[in-house]
Amino acid sequence: MKAILKVFIVVAVVCVSVFTWADAKDTVYQGDPLADVSVKQMKLDGEKYVQQTDDGRTVTFTPDAGLQKYAQNLFDQYEVPAAAAVVLNSKTGRVITFAQRYGKSFAAENENVALDASPPAASVFKIVTTSALLEQTDVGLNTEMCYHGGGGALYMENLEDSSSLDTACRSLRTAFGFSTNAVFAKLSDRLLDRATMTQYAQKFGFGREIPFDIDVPQSEIEIPTDRLEKARASAGFWHSHLSALHGAMIAQSIAQEGAMLRPYIVDSVVDKNGNVIYQSSPKFIGRSVEKDTAKQLIEAMKVTVARGTARKAFKDGHGNPIVPGVEVAGKTGTLHGAKPFRAYSWFVGLAPADNPEVAIAVLIVNEPKWRIHSSWTAAQILREYFQNK
Repeated sequence: MKAILKVFIVVAVVCVSVFTWADAKDTVYQGDPLADVSVKQMKLDGEKYVQQTDDGRTVTFTPDAGLQKYAQNLFDQYEVPAAAAVVLNSKTGRVITFAQRYGKSFAAENENVALDASPPAASVFKIVTTSALLEQTDVGLNTEMCYHGGGGALYMENLEDSSSLDTACRSLRTAFGFSTNAVFAKLSDRLLDRATMTQYAQKFGFGREIPFDIDVPQSEIEIPTDRLEKARASAGFWHSHLSALHGAMIAQSIAQEGAMLRPYIVDSVVDKNGNVIYQSSPKFIGRSVEKDTAKQLIEAMKVTVARGTARKAFKDGHGNPIVPGVEVAGKTGTLHGAKPFRAYSWFVGLAPADNPEVAIAVLIVNEPKWRIHSSWTAAQILREYFQNK
């Protein structure tokens, strides 16, 4: 009898163990809740974008359906070869828009254009240079530098003072707004070493892993040792690369007084049994600049839109603002590459300037025939956002 009882107890324990394990397997997801998440697979379900995975998970994404469709339609309407627009809630890092397009004539090195880190950062990199100048030197926004040349290219003579040729002078504030290459080249050549420039690039996320719900290539940075190439790099002439997602993160950190947040596009994940196995939340990942520097950057970025390189894009034919009642601050960037020809156009910005709630990055890649410009596209998207929020 005792032997029979022992066998019964052992069998009972084994059975309980087996059924308990099987029950847990059905109710507790054992893998990575974000495995196989793909923005290319998100489909509109009512007012939310969702993805159904092969193992039964339901992934709910964050983009606003109305603004997402609006931005996507802009790209499709103008048939741009490649384009991306990322809008973030600057206070949380939540992705509001993640629109992108690759035309048939464009080789899809990365089908997620918004995550493609191969485009040159162009003059967006002037944000990094300005930050280093403000924090590591005696230069302020009102510091003036006289210059000559540098409009489309920089040469060694543009780094030297010339009493006969330096007929134009601009403050750092105005040089930022008008993206005056020679001013940045001369200031960085004299005041910033290679290590400092690299340090500030890394503070803004260049050369570092970008934390996101989907893998993102690093935005590569190389500050050359050659004097002229280092000066060119400071003005955004190659040597730095950027994805649209990363561009929006840079603007977001400035909007939040230098606090960079982890962007997120997945709101939640529910397993096949209805259990919430992932829920997003805001996360601080690093500081790009000090609070006062962020405020000064916004002041310079306001010049870009009010009277600088983006002024025409943010006004209609009668001089009225495209985004009425909202002051926008930003930085443009334009750079052409050959073989094959590509014209890269950037706008990275935030709004409203006095109390930012959104950060935006728009990348447009045109072929010899230009379709639309990034600043114009950003203005349209921001108008749609503030009219319908």
